[in-house]
Amino acid sequence: MNKLEFQKHVNDAFKNISPTFFETIEAYKTFLNESNQTLNLTRLNTEDKIYGEYFFESIIPYKSVDFSKINFVLDIGSGSGIPGIILKILYPHINLTIIEANTKKCVFLKQLSEQLSINVQILNQRAENIENTQREMFDLVTSRAVTILPILLEISLPYVKVGGMLIEPKSKMGKQEINGVEKNIINLGGRLEKILEFSSINNRFHMVIFVAKVKKTDHSFPRKWTSLLKAFKQ
Repeated sequence: MNKLEFQKHVNDAFKNISPTFFETIEAYKTFLNESNQTLNLTRLNTEDKIYGEYFFESIIPYKSVDFSKINFVLDIGSGSGIPGIILKILYPHINLTIIEANTKKCVFLKQLSEQLSINVQILNQRAENIENTQREMFDLVTSRAVTILPILLEISLPYVKVGGMLIEPKSKMGKQEINGVEKNIINLGGRLEKILEFSSINNRFHMVIFVAKVKKTDHSFPRKWTSLLKAFKQ
């Protein structure tokens, strides 16, 4: 996907996007390419791959989401900024928080947000080490390629406020991971709303899981990482 194709498909898929979106994306791409030479942030380092597999594929799972009703967004394990940073560029009104365990990537994200002149709260911590002040704080929590779904649900749903939504994009592997997790979702205070499956213009399969937060998550969740790995045999 080249630059013009990227612009066309974003305009086709999303409504009411920021008028400065494409200009800011170009600045993002330039800074990513420069930083990638030393930090090895992504293997998607050609023009077509950056526009197609990196930028476009990271936001297309959210094409049906009405962001006009969403204020506080948490991206867990954002790495080099996807999908959180791109969603913030797409919809500047959202208050974005990123949790990233890798210190070097946190430094990059801070530099990136300064370079793009966007306000992002970046927390260098593991998601399962949740603070009481962070519980039930976000309208939308999401992540991309962090861990298997059962673990992801447990480290994510405690951050979602009652009435909010957890959105988890998955690949074809999600079909295996979704089996038997509905009980976990209920135990964590959630309700499985819907699962969307579609292929993008790049013929990439997307499985997007939507979980509504219907009651507060018990403070016994999330468990420590070693306990999670043992529980789900990761």
